[in-house]
Amino acid sequence: MPNQDYSKLENIIRKVRITIKHYLDLNRDKINNQQTYDAIASGIEFKGTNLWVLIFAIFVASLGLNMNSTPVIIGAMLISPLMGPIMGIGLGLGVKDLNLITRSFKNLVVATLFGMLTSCLYFLISPIDEARSELLARTTPTIYDVLIAFFGGMAGIIATGSKDKGNVIPGVAIATALMPPLCTSGYGLATGQWNFFFGAFYLYLINCVYIGFATWLGVLILKLPKEPAEDLKKRKRLVQAISFLVLITALPSIYITYKIIKDNIQTTQVNNFVNQQFEFQSTQVLSRQIVIKDKNKVLEVTLIGKPVPQDSINLIASKMSFYGLKDVQLKVMQGYSPDEASDQKAINSTIMQDLLKYNQDVVDRQRSEIFNLEKSLKSYQRFDSLGVKIAPEIKVIFPQVTDLAVAKTYFNEVDSLSLSPVTIAIIYTKEEFSEKEQNTLKEWLSARIETKKLHLFIEKQNP
Repeated sequence: MPNQDYSKLENIIRKVRITIKHYLDLNRDKINNQQTYDAIASGIEFKGTNLWVLIFAIFVASLGLNMNSTPVIIGAMLISPLMGPIMGIGLGLGVKDLNLITRSFKNLVVATLFGMLTSCLYFLISPIDEARSELLARTTPTIYDVLIAFFGGMAGIIATGSKDKGNVIPGVAIATALMPPLCTSGYGLATGQWNFFFGAFYLYLINCVYIGFATWLGVLILKLPKEPAEDLKKRKRLVQAISFLVLITALPSIYITYKIIKDNIQTTQVNNFVNQQFEFQSTQVLSRQIVIKDKNKVLEVTLIGKPVPQDSINLIASKMSFYGLKDVQLKVMQGYSPDEASDQKAINSTIMQDLLKYNQDVVDRQRSEIFNLEKSLKSYQRFDSLGVKIAPEIKVIFPQVTDLAVAKTYFNEVDSLSLSPVTIAIIYTKEEFSEKEQNTLKEWLSARIETKKLHLFIEKQNP
């Protein structure tokens, strides 16, 4: 019995393997190796048309960054040919083609220089030099950008080696975003802001290295034929060099990611601490921020309202360790003591900002209310004079009409207490209207008054 159970388990495992292999098999849609090689190698040259397309794409991307327009930036990434030489380097490493690596690297340097100088030229002549969110987003690359570049590059090389590429390559160009960081580095160069230049160029370097690395791995997976006379020692040194470059490129992004995550955690801890501990009926928290003073972290909390006793503040400070803020000092700013002039200025400034914001909100609300009231008044005034305006017309079309009243009001539904607008027209006539005449009059009045919901009341006037 145990042997039979083991045999059944083997059969199940074998079937699962066959099923997985069936769905993940790359050879089903794979084009021949020469076609894959040609598809990548044909896009590495940056001369003539390709270089001009790159220059125009850089201008488009720079305009998008300057205008803070995401669709424009995406369009620039779609027309950019920058992926070519990067994938060419990965292909050359994979097939051990030194000539292809050299050509691809030279073209990548040319493309990078032209792209950066074009962007720099644009931002030198652009009247808008303010760094907006699209520019700022390219200055602090993280480990997530590394992963995006790697998986995007893997998708690119696998799609290049398949029959049905679909929209994978354009998608990879958008996801890995080579153009925006190159243009942002040009912005930093043009404005002399070196944090923009180095931050954005580092992101561009990440994309280049990890797209190339992914292409190299993809070439190995697709088993493209290598150049003959393969030297095992050279191959080992090449793998070591690639591994070192990949690791060195990723290290700063890992550190930046660590800092961002740490700051986010600390911000959450601060918010939890302040929201839970500074709950007073007559006192409100105006601001909270962590600052570095004499190499120590200090949480500055500004209060407004009834002063909180120092004993209560000391008790609150003793609870900071429970919120993960053990190494953070607490400084509470409140009141207007003359020996704390700087704190008083900060409080006054914050109060004034809040008052200005509150007053502006009040003014905006009042303007909105005035606008709505004026609109309602004009609507009622329109109906007051509407009867006078259409009286001559109705006299010609319906001569039996003697008096006319038009008014706008609301139906109040008793059950739901909801209001629905309705227009009422009251007509006095010399003689009774037929049903057809009543319908004709109602249609004419609805069109003339420009309302879809009209209640018409017709009454014959006593002689």
